[in-house]
Amino acid sequence: MKRFVGLLLGLWIFAGIGWADSGAPLERIAFGSCYKPEKKGGVWAGVKKFDPQLWIWLGDNFYHDWANGKYVRTNDDPDSFAKGYQALGRSEGVQALQSLAAERVMATWDDHDFGKNDAGKEYSRKEESRRAFAKFFGVPDRPDGIYSSRDFGPEGKRVRVILLDTRFNRDSLPRKGEAPSDGDILGESQWSWLREELARPGASLMILGSSIQFVSEQHRFEKWANFPKAKNRMLELLQTTRAQGVVFISGDRHHAEISCLSNSAAGYPLYDITSSGITEGGGIGQEENRYRVADLWNANNFGAIQIDWSQANPTVSLSIRDEQGKAVREVSFPWSQLAPPKQ
Repeated sequence: MKRFVGLLLGLWIFAGIGWADSGAPLERIAFGSCYKPEKKGGVWAGVKKFDPQLWIWLGDNFYHDWANGKYVRTNDDPDSFAKGYQALGRSEGVQALQSLAAERVMATWDDHDFGKNDAGKEYSRKEESRRAFAKFFGVPDRPDGIYSSRDFGPEGKRVRVILLDTRFNRDSLPRKGEAPSDGDILGESQWSWLREELARPGASLMILGSSIQFVSEQHRFEKWANFPKAKNRMLELLQTTRAQGVVFISGDRHHAEISCLSNSAAGYPLYDITSSGITEGGGIGQEENRYRVADLWNANNFGAIQIDWSQANPTVSLSIRDEQGKAVREVSFPWSQLAPPKQ
Protein backbone atom coordinates (compact mmCIF):
# COMPACT_ATOMS: atom_id res chain seq x y z
CA MET A 1 0.00 0.00 0.00
CA LYS A 2 1.33 3.38 -0.95
CA ARG A 3 2.64 5.38 1.98
CA PHE A 4 0.81 8.60 2.70
CA VAL A 5 1.47 11.02 5.48
CA GLY A 6 0.91 14.59 4.42
CA LEU A 7 -0.40 17.99 5.26
CA LEU A 8 -3.74 19.21 3.99
CA LEU A 9 -4.73 22.76 4.82
CA GLY A 10 -2.18 22.63 7.61
CA LEU A 11 -3.78 19.51 9.14
CA TRP A 12 -2.44 15.97 9.19
CA ILE A 13 -5.06 13.64 7.73
CA PHE A 14 -4.89 9.93 7.22
CA ALA A 15 -7.28 7.39 5.79
CA GLY A 16 -7.87 3.79 6.73
CA ILE A 17 -11.18 3.97 8.63
CA GLY A 18 -12.31 0.41 9.32
CA TRP A 19 -9.05 -0.80 7.86
CA ALA A 20 -7.53 -4.20 8.64
CA ASP A 21 -4.10 -5.47 7.61
CA SER A 22 -3.75 -9.21 7.15
CA GLY A 23 -0.13 -8.97 6.05
CA ALA A 24 3.03 -9.39 8.12
CA PRO A 25 2.45 -9.63 11.89
CA LEU A 26 3.16 -6.67 14.14
CA GLU A 27 6.35 -7.15 16.14
CA ARG A 28 7.13 -3.57 17.24
CA ILE A 29 4.50 -1.13 18.52
CA ALA A 30 5.30 2.24 20.08
CA PHE A 31 3.16 4.86 21.78
CA GLY A 32 3.44 8.09 23.71
CA SER A 33 1.49 10.94 25.29
CA CYS A 34 1.89 14.46 26.62
CA TYR A 35 3.50 16.36 23.78
CA LYS A 36 3.98 20.08 23.27
CA PRO A 37 4.64 20.34 19.51
CA GLU A 38 6.44 23.66 19.87
CA LYS A 39 9.18 21.95 21.88
CA LYS A 40 12.17 20.45 20.08
CA GLY A 41 13.74 17.15 21.03
CA GLY A 42 11.98 14.73 23.30
CA VAL A 43 11.88 11.09 22.27
CA TRP A 44 11.68 11.25 18.49
CA ALA A 45 15.28 10.21 17.80
CA GLY A 46 14.68 7.18 20.00
CA VAL A 47 11.38 6.40 18.28
CA LYS A 48 13.07 6.40 14.88
CA LYS A 49 15.82 4.15 16.22
CA PHE A 50 13.22 1.70 17.59
CA ASP A 51 11.55 1.74 14.15
CA PRO A 52 7.97 0.85 15.13
CA GLN A 53 5.54 -0.75 12.73
CA LEU A 54 2.71 1.11 14.48
CA TRP A 55 2.65 4.36 16.44
CA ILE A 56 -0.17 5.30 18.84
CA TRP A 57 -0.84 8.88 19.97
CA LEU A 58 -2.33 8.27 23.42
CA GLY A 59 -3.55 11.73 24.38
CA ASP A 60 -2.41 15.24 25.24
CA ASN A 61 -1.08 15.22 21.69
CA PHE A 62 -0.98 19.00 21.99
CA TYR A 63 -1.98 21.32 24.84
CA HIS A 64 -5.06 23.36 24.01
CA ASP A 65 -4.80 25.08 27.40
CA TRP A 66 -1.19 26.19 26.78
CA ALA A 67 -1.14 29.40 24.78
CA ASN A 68 1.69 31.86 24.15
CA GLY A 69 3.99 29.91 26.44
CA LYS A 70 1.72 29.80 29.49
CA TYR A 71 -1.15 27.79 30.97
CA VAL A 72 -4.64 29.21 30.51
CA ARG A 73 -7.50 27.77 32.53
CA THR A 74 -9.97 28.25 29.67
CA ASN A 75 -8.97 28.86 26.06
CA ASP A 76 -11.81 30.75 24.37
CA ASP A 77 -9.97 31.56 21.15
CA PRO A 78 -12.41 30.48 18.38
CA ASP A 79 -9.47 29.29 16.26
CA SER A 80 -7.69 27.47 19.11
CA PHE A 81 -8.26 23.90 17.89
CA ALA A 82 -7.20 24.75 14.34
CA LYS A 83 -4.04 26.38 15.69
CA GLY A 84 -3.29 23.39 17.91
CA TYR A 85 -3.55 20.86 15.10
CA GLN A 86 -1.62 23.10 12.73
CA ALA A 87 1.21 23.11 15.27
CA LEU A 88 1.02 19.34 15.61
CA GLY A 89 0.98 18.91 11.83
CA ARG A 90 4.19 20.95 11.51
CA SER A 91 5.87 19.30 14.49
CA GLU A 92 9.01 17.26 14.80
CA GLY A 93 6.85 14.35 15.95
CA VAL A 94 4.78 14.18 12.78
CA GLN A 95 7.94 14.51 10.71
CA ALA A 96 9.53 11.62 12.63
CA LEU A 97 6.60 9.35 11.76
CA GLN A 98 6.61 9.98 8.01
CA SER A 99 8.24 6.61 7.34
CA LEU A 100 5.04 4.95 8.53
CA ALA A 101 2.09 4.33 6.26
CA ALA A 102 -0.91 6.46 7.16
CA GLU A 103 -2.88 3.51 8.50
CA ARG A 104 0.03 2.63 10.81
CA VAL A 105 -0.69 5.64 13.03
CA MET A 106 -3.61 5.67 15.49
CA ALA A 107 -4.77 8.19 18.06
CA THR A 108 -7.03 9.00 20.96
CA TRP A 109 -7.12 12.09 23.17
CA ASP A 110 -6.81 13.10 26.82
CA ASP A 111 -7.93 16.22 28.66
CA HIS A 112 -5.47 18.81 27.32
CA ASP A 113 -6.11 18.14 23.63
CA PHE A 114 -9.80 17.50 24.38
CA GLY A 115 -9.70 21.10 25.49
CA LYS A 116 -9.46 21.65 29.24
CA ASN A 117 -7.65 20.15 32.22
CA ASP A 118 -9.58 17.22 33.78
CA ALA A 119 -12.59 17.93 31.56
CA GLY A 120 -15.35 15.44 30.80
CA LYS A 121 -18.78 15.54 29.18
CA GLU A 122 -19.56 18.93 30.72
CA TYR A 123 -16.94 20.66 28.54
CA SER A 124 -18.77 23.32 26.53
CA ARG A 125 -16.62 22.99 23.37
CA LYS A 126 -16.56 19.20 23.14
CA GLU A 127 -18.48 19.03 19.83
CA GLU A 128 -16.06 21.44 18.21
CA SER A 129 -13.14 19.52 19.71
CA ARG A 130 -14.45 16.19 18.41
CA ARG A 131 -14.84 17.49 14.87
CA ALA A 132 -11.32 18.95 14.87
CA PHE A 133 -9.80 15.68 16.14
CA ALA A 134 -11.70 13.55 13.62
CA LYS A 135 -10.66 15.82 10.76
CA PHE A 136 -7.00 15.77 11.69
CA PHE A 137 -6.59 12.09 12.57
CA GLY A 138 -9.10 10.60 10.14
CA VAL A 139 -11.05 8.63 12.73
CA PRO A 140 -14.81 8.05 12.46
CA ASP A 141 -16.64 11.23 13.46
CA ARG A 142 -19.05 9.54 15.84
CA PRO A 143 -21.62 11.73 17.60
CA ASP A 144 -20.50 10.38 20.97
CA GLY A 145 -16.71 10.42 20.76
CA ILE A 146 -13.55 9.43 18.91
CA TYR A 147 -13.05 5.76 19.90
CA SER A 148 -11.67 3.43 17.22
CA SER A 149 -10.29 -0.04 16.53
CA ARG A 150 -8.07 -1.70 13.91
CA ASP A 151 -6.72 -5.20 13.30
CA PHE A 152 -3.18 -5.95 12.16
CA GLY A 153 -1.58 -9.18 11.01
CA PRO A 154 -2.66 -12.62 9.79
CA GLU A 155 -4.87 -15.11 11.57
CA GLY A 156 -3.03 -16.69 14.49
CA LYS A 157 -0.79 -13.62 14.86
CA ARG A 158 -3.40 -10.87 14.79
CA VAL A 159 -3.18 -7.79 17.01
CA ARG A 160 -6.30 -5.72 17.66
CA VAL A 161 -5.77 -2.15 18.84
CA ILE A 162 -8.78 -0.65 20.62
CA LEU A 163 -8.53 3.02 21.56
CA LEU A 164 -11.06 4.32 24.06
CA ASP A 165 -12.47 7.81 24.45
CA THR A 166 -12.29 8.57 28.20
CA ARG A 167 -13.43 12.21 27.83
CA PHE A 168 -16.49 12.86 25.70
CA ASN A 169 -18.98 10.99 27.91
CA ARG A 170 -17.15 10.94 31.23
CA ASP A 171 -19.06 12.13 34.28
CA SER A 172 -17.58 14.78 36.58
CA LEU A 173 -14.65 13.82 38.76
CA PRO A 174 -15.32 13.56 42.49
CA ARG A 175 -14.16 16.69 44.26
CA LYS A 176 -11.34 16.72 46.75
CA GLY A 177 -12.45 14.88 49.89
CA GLU A 178 -15.41 13.22 48.18
CA ALA A 179 -15.82 9.46 47.82
CA PRO A 180 -15.13 7.86 44.42
CA SER A 181 -17.90 8.45 41.92
CA ASP A 182 -20.62 6.04 40.82
CA GLY A 183 -20.48 7.79 37.46
CA ASP A 184 -19.42 6.49 34.08
CA ILE A 185 -16.44 7.04 31.78
CA LEU A 186 -17.38 5.65 28.36
CA GLY A 187 -21.11 6.11 27.80
CA GLU A 188 -23.53 3.36 26.76
CA SER A 189 -22.83 3.47 23.02
CA GLN A 190 -19.11 3.08 23.56
CA TRP A 191 -19.66 0.26 26.08
CA SER A 192 -21.76 -1.62 23.51
CA TRP A 193 -19.15 -1.06 20.81
CA LEU A 194 -16.38 -2.20 23.16
CA ARG A 195 -18.24 -5.42 23.98
CA GLU A 196 -18.43 -6.21 20.27
CA GLU A 197 -14.75 -5.47 19.74
CA LEU A 198 -13.67 -7.65 22.68
CA ALA A 199 -15.97 -10.51 21.66
CA ARG A 200 -15.13 -10.37 17.96
CA PRO A 201 -12.99 -13.44 17.17
CA GLY A 202 -9.62 -13.51 15.48
CA ALA A 203 -7.25 -11.50 17.71
CA SER A 204 -4.41 -13.16 19.60
CA LEU A 205 -3.42 -9.94 21.38
CA MET A 206 -5.61 -6.92 22.19
CA ILE A 207 -4.05 -3.59 23.08
CA LEU A 208 -6.60 -1.51 24.96
CA GLY A 209 -5.64 2.17 24.92
CA SER A 210 -6.94 4.33 27.76
CA SER A 211 -5.62 7.85 28.14
CA ILE A 212 -5.84 7.50 31.94
CA GLN A 213 -4.40 4.67 34.03
CA PHE A 214 -6.53 1.58 34.49
CA VAL A 215 -4.60 -0.40 37.12
CA SER A 216 -2.86 2.16 39.36
CA GLU A 217 -5.19 3.54 42.04
CA GLN A 218 -3.31 5.09 44.99
CA HIS A 219 -2.42 8.49 43.50
CA ARG A 220 -4.76 11.51 43.69
CA PHE A 221 -4.92 12.25 39.97
CA GLU A 222 -7.22 11.01 37.22
CA LYS A 223 -7.63 7.24 36.93
CA TRP A 224 -10.27 4.58 36.43
CA ALA A 225 -10.31 4.03 40.20
CA ASN A 226 -12.08 7.40 40.56
CA PHE A 227 -15.04 5.61 38.95
CA PRO A 228 -15.06 2.16 40.61
CA LYS A 229 -18.40 1.17 39.09
CA ALA A 230 -17.01 1.79 35.59
CA LYS A 231 -13.75 -0.01 36.41
CA ASN A 232 -15.63 -3.04 37.71
CA ARG A 233 -17.79 -2.97 34.60
CA MET A 234 -14.66 -3.16 32.47
CA LEU A 235 -13.33 -6.12 34.44
CA GLU A 236 -16.67 -7.90 34.19
CA LEU A 237 -16.75 -7.22 30.44
CA LEU A 238 -13.33 -8.80 29.99
CA GLN A 239 -14.56 -11.81 31.93
CA THR A 240 -17.89 -12.27 30.12
CA THR A 241 -16.47 -11.79 26.63
CA ARG A 242 -13.51 -14.06 27.47
CA ALA A 243 -11.28 -11.61 25.65
CA GLN A 244 -7.77 -13.03 25.41
CA GLY A 245 -4.46 -11.27 25.36
CA VAL A 246 -5.62 -7.88 26.70
CA VAL A 247 -2.88 -5.40 27.63
CA PHE A 248 -3.72 -1.83 28.67
CA ILE A 249 -1.64 1.15 27.58
CA SER A 250 -2.07 4.56 29.21
CA GLY A 251 -0.53 8.03 29.45
CA ASP A 252 -1.39 11.30 31.24
CA ARG A 253 0.94 11.12 34.26
CA HIS A 254 4.20 12.83 33.12
CA HIS A 255 6.10 9.72 34.18
CA ALA A 256 6.25 6.09 33.08
CA GLU A 257 5.64 2.81 34.85
CA ILE A 258 4.40 -0.73 34.33
CA SER A 259 1.62 -2.03 36.60
CA CYS A 260 -0.03 -5.43 36.86
CA LEU A 261 -3.30 -6.54 38.42
CA SER A 262 -2.28 -10.14 39.01
CA ASN A 263 -5.63 -11.58 40.17
CA SER A 264 -8.04 -9.87 37.82
CA ALA A 265 -11.60 -10.83 36.96
CA ALA A 266 -10.37 -11.47 33.41
CA GLY A 267 -8.81 -14.66 34.72
CA TYR A 268 -5.25 -13.65 33.88
CA PRO A 269 -2.85 -10.83 34.85
CA LEU A 270 -3.81 -7.41 33.47
CA TYR A 271 -0.79 -5.28 32.60
CA ASP A 272 -1.01 -1.52 32.21
CA ILE A 273 2.05 0.16 30.69
CA THR A 274 1.99 3.93 31.19
CA SER A 275 4.10 6.22 29.00
CA SER A 276 4.21 10.00 29.54
CA GLY A 277 5.55 12.30 28.36
CA ILE A 278 7.06 12.74 24.95
CA THR A 279 8.28 16.19 26.02
CA GLU A 280 6.66 16.53 29.47
CA GLY A 281 8.30 13.71 31.44
CA GLY A 282 9.74 14.34 34.88
CA GLY A 283 6.86 16.40 36.21
CA ILE A 284 6.44 14.57 39.52
CA GLY A 285 8.43 12.70 42.13
CA GLN A 286 7.88 9.21 43.45
CA GLU A 287 4.40 7.99 44.41
CA GLU A 288 2.88 4.81 45.77
CA ASN A 289 1.53 2.15 43.43
CA ARG A 290 1.01 -1.27 44.96
CA TYR A 291 0.65 -2.79 41.49
CA ARG A 292 3.91 -1.45 40.03
CA VAL A 293 6.13 -4.24 38.63
CA ALA A 294 8.91 -2.06 37.20
CA ASP A 295 10.38 1.04 38.84
CA LEU A 296 8.87 4.40 37.97
CA TRP A 297 10.74 6.33 35.25
CA ASN A 298 10.65 10.08 35.73
CA ALA A 299 11.97 11.55 32.46
CA ASN A 300 10.88 11.86 28.83
CA ASN A 301 9.92 8.48 27.42
CA PHE A 302 7.84 6.44 25.01
CA GLY A 303 6.28 3.02 25.50
CA ALA A 304 6.92 -0.07 23.42
CA ILE A 305 5.37 -3.49 22.95
CA GLN A 306 7.31 -6.22 21.19
CA ILE A 307 5.98 -9.65 20.24
CA ASP A 308 8.22 -12.55 19.25
CA TRP A 309 5.94 -14.63 17.08
CA SER A 310 8.71 -17.10 16.15
CA GLN A 311 8.01 -19.27 19.17
CA ALA A 312 5.13 -21.71 19.65
CA ASN A 313 4.30 -19.69 22.77
CA PRO A 314 5.11 -16.11 21.69
CA THR A 315 6.89 -13.76 24.07
CA VAL A 316 5.36 -10.36 24.83
CA SER A 317 7.70 -7.61 26.07
CA LEU A 318 6.53 -4.28 27.50
CA SER A 319 9.19 -1.58 27.81
CA ILE A 320 9.66 2.05 28.72
CA ARG A 321 12.24 3.68 26.45
CA ASP A 322 14.26 6.84 26.93
CA GLU A 323 15.07 9.64 24.48
CA GLN A 324 17.73 7.48 22.81
CA GLY A 325 15.35 4.53 22.41
CA LYS A 326 17.03 2.45 25.13
CA ALA A 327 14.78 0.18 27.20
CA VAL A 328 15.07 1.52 30.76
CA ARG A 329 12.21 -0.54 32.23
CA GLU A 330 11.00 -3.86 30.82
CA VAL A 331 8.70 -6.76 31.65
CA SER A 332 8.41 -9.89 29.49
CA PHE A 333 6.08 -12.86 29.72
CA PRO A 334 4.75 -15.72 27.55
CA TRP A 335 1.62 -15.02 25.53
CA SER A 336 -0.10 -17.99 27.21
CA GLN A 337 -0.11 -15.99 30.46
CA LEU A 338 -2.83 -13.79 28.91
CA ALA A 339 -5.25 -16.60 28.09
CA PRO A 340 -8.52 -16.82 30.03
CA PRO A 341 -9.01 -20.05 32.01
CA LYS A 342 -10.63 -22.94 30.17
CA GLN A 343 -14.30 -23.41 30.82
